[in-house]
Amino acid sequence: MALCPLRSFFPTADELLRQDLPPLGGILLTHLNSYEDRVKQQGRLNRGYFRAMLENRNVGLGPLPPEPEYGSRQPEVTKRMMEAWNWLEREGLLIHNEVPGDWFNISTDGEKLLLRFARHEKWERLGLERVKNALTQNQWYPQIADSEEMRDAAWEWVRMKENKPPVKRNADGDWVLISEGRLDDLRALQLSDFDFKKLIRLCEELNIASREDCHFATGMLTRAVLDHVPPVFGVKSFSEVANNYVGGSKSFRETMLHLDTAAKKIADGLLHTQIRKSETLPNAQQVNFAAPLDLLLSEIIRINK
Repeated sequence: MALCPLRSFFPTADELLRQDLPPLGGILLTHLNSYEDRVKQQGRLNRGYFRAMLENRNVGLGPLPPEPEYGSRQPEVTKRMMEAWNWLEREGLLIHNEVPGDWFNISTDGEKLLLRFARHEKWERLGLERVKNALTQNQWYPQIADSEEMRDAAWEWVRMKENKPPVKRNADGDWVLISEGRLDDLRALQLSDFDFKKLIRLCEELNIASREDCHFATGMLTRAVLDHVPPVFGVKSFSEVANNYVGGSKSFRETMLHLDTAAKKIADGLLHTQIRKSETLPNAQQVNFAAPLDLLLSEIIRINK
C-alpha cells in the first residue's frame, strides 16, 4: 500500500486542526496503515516512530523530506495527531503488542473502521448522486454494495453526505414491518413482465418509516404500495384486486378486502384531513398492516416466480 500523506486528507493545517477526534482518528488509522516498512513493520505500529516522522526527525527509517509536512504549523499538527492516537487507544482501536517497546496492533474494531473508510473513499470517487441513484434503483450492486450489510452502510454514507441523521438500526431479532426475507424474495425476481425496483424501495422506506416512528409516512407509504401493485394482478385498482382477483385463496381475498377498506381509509385520513382546533396523532398500532402486506407480497412473489 502506498503512503497516504496527511496532506492528501487535509491540505492545510487549519483543516486538520478543526477536526473532531472521531473522524480524525479514523483518518489517522488509514494513514498509519499505509506506513509500511517505516511506522508500520510486520503488521505492528510504533508510536515513537510515528512521532518522529511527524517531526521530521531521522530515526533510521529512510530519507526524509526537506521540511515537515505542515511547515511552521507542524508542532500544532503533531500535538493534535498524538491526541488522535490516544483516542484510538482509548476506543480500543489500537492495542499494545506483546513485543517490548512502543508497538501497537490494529484491533478487530480498528480493522472494521479501516474497511469503513475504504468504502467511503470508494463511494467518494463515484460521487453522491451516482451512489444514491444506484441504491434507489437497485442497480450496480457489485460496484456499490455486494451485500445487504454493505448496502445499508452505503445508505448511511448517503445520509451523512446529505447531513441527515443516521437511521436507527434494528437489533437482531427485532420486529420489522416488511421482513428482510420477503424483501430478498422480491429482489430475486427476474423472469417477470414487471420491474419491481419501485415496489422494493417503497417497502424499504416503509421499514425505515416504521422504525423511526414516522406514523404518517407509514400510513401513506402503505397506501402507495396498494396503488402501485394492481397491474401485477391484471387489474387497474386495488379494489379490483380485493374483489375480483381469482388466483388467490378465500383468506387472501378477505385479507385484501381488509387492506382495501381499513388501510386505504386510514391513509386517506392522514393525507387529506385539514388542520383542526385539536388533533390526535396516529400511533404504530393504527398504521400497522404488516400481516396483510406480507400476504400481499407473498402472492406477488408466488405468481412471478
